[in-house]
Amino acid sequence: MNLGSRVILTSLIVSSALMGCASPKSFLGASFPTVTFEDVKKRDVPLRLKLIVEFQRNGAHFSKGDVPLRGYATRILWESGVVSPVDALSPDAGEKEGTVKVVLNNIADSDTVAAGARTVFPLWLVGKTITDAYEMSMVITTQGKTIRRSGINHAFHTVIGNTEIPDHIRVFPSDQAFGRMLRQMILKALMDIQRSGELS
Repeated sequence: MNLGSRVILTSLIVSSALMGCASPKSFLGASFPTVTFEDVKKRDVPLRLKLIVEFQRNGAHFSKGDVPLRGYATRILWESGVVSPVDALSPDAGEKEGTVKVVLNNIADSDTVAAGARTVFPLWLVGKTITDAYEMSMVITTQGKTIRRSGINHAFHTVIGNTEIPDHIRVFPSDQAFGRMLRQMILKALMDIQRSGELS
């Protein structure tokens, strides 16, 4: 093998190793409490509520986010055993006992854009941790009363490239981050409402 071939082979090996580091990994913000389905008391007969969602970005409605938000929220509410959600867009929703509205505001991480602009190297090579912070509110209207929970905060972090993550932190593929975080937020809202006795 001549010198030129060795250089090319070495370059390919190094590039492959670096690209392996480029696979994004995510983890939930550690400063927020962990809530599980077991923390929420299932109802004998879940409330049949029309689900309304609104995804926001920095406080402004971002309609493209409504579709994934509706999908995740539907599944989480259904699995909670508290609410049997009815899609507000369904032409034949049948009889309902009220509504549940979930508003999720994504507080964008402007530093990510700035970091990408300051370097000539791609983020996967340099290494970067991107934070997606969210704030959620939930409003349930049923049986003539309205129950509100707001200011429910959470975040997830996505690591791109050569950034080390401590061994004690549980990581998962980045495409699972949003759903895992939203589950924590919705369950926390339901748990708080149940503990207050407002949703007996």
